[in-house]
Amino acid sequence: MKLLLKEDKARVHFALTSPRQDFMLAHMSKDAIPVKVILFVLLLAMLWGGNTVALKIGFQEFMPLATAGLRFSVAALLIIVWAYANRISLRPKPHERFSLFLIGLLFTLQIICFNWGTDLTRAGRAAVMINTYPLFIGFIARFVAPGDRLRFWKGVGLIVAFGGIVVVFRDNLAGGHRGYLIGDLLTISSGFQLALLIVLTKRLVQHIDPYRLLASQMIVGIPIFFSLSMVFEGRTGYGFSYPALFALLYQGIVVGGFCFVGWTLVLKHYSPSRMAVLFFTTPLWGIALSHLILAEPLTLGLGIGAVLVALGICIVNQAPV
Repeated sequence: MKLLLKEDKARVHFALTSPRQDFMLAHMSKDAIPVKVILFVLLLAMLWGGNTVALKIGFQEFMPLATAGLRFSVAALLIIVWAYANRISLRPKPHERFSLFLIGLLFTLQIICFNWGTDLTRAGRAAVMINTYPLFIGFIARFVAPGDRLRFWKGVGLIVAFGGIVVVFRDNLAGGHRGYLIGDLLTISSGFQLALLIVLTKRLVQHIDPYRLLASQMIVGIPIFFSLSMVFEGRTGYGFSYPALFALLYQGIVVGGFCFVGWTLVLKHYSPSRMAVLFFTTPLWGIALSHLILAEPLTLGLGIGAVLVALGICIVNQAPV
């Protein structure tokens, strides 16, 4: 009897300490996401969705290139202070400089297309177009990551999301109207560049500190933004009003600082794939805030397109690998 009891205890001990049980316990804890964390992530998604709205308000006084230079000057200052407080060196190592310079150029091009595109279209439409980047990540990963195959559900998600983009474009072209076409194309190209930037960043961050990587992109971009602003925008690139100033600080501090740090902290404790689902509400937040703050019209095509894009991205990211 004592022997059986010892064997039972051994089985229980093995069950509780085996790798499989560790995985199950981790999975259970991952499922139990507190409501306050869900609400916090939705807040981050809403704040990110308001980025295009802030851009539009800022454009009333600051031109697109000037806005980029000022915004990332604020964000770079925050990163430098954070790195100094945490004793993180931002000085690139000799073998890192070329890679950091190239990715800095890609970052600069992506922001220029995004700002110019947002200036030439509505904030709600820009929010939908820029948030197509997860779809492009799926396409790029297929060519960059060996063995990455386009499985059934991922293909379904891509079809649904791109169907949403078609609906948004068709809504724009209804009746032969092409008013926002250039802006839409610029912002969706910015989404593709952002996807490429994320894929390259994932590879570089394996041997380069992420803060040094982020700071280097801004250090490369800021002088280019200001130089191009002087050439193409001149003195008209800079004005002043309190709404525009607050919009600029929102982009630099709230989006570039608070959202970035908040999302990083969330990912330290919870699965990215589970939490990222909530971020697919970002284009919906962008449309809602554009309507509430900028009084942009809510069209049926834009609403349906945004929902399809969000749904498609959700399917792609939840599809089995």
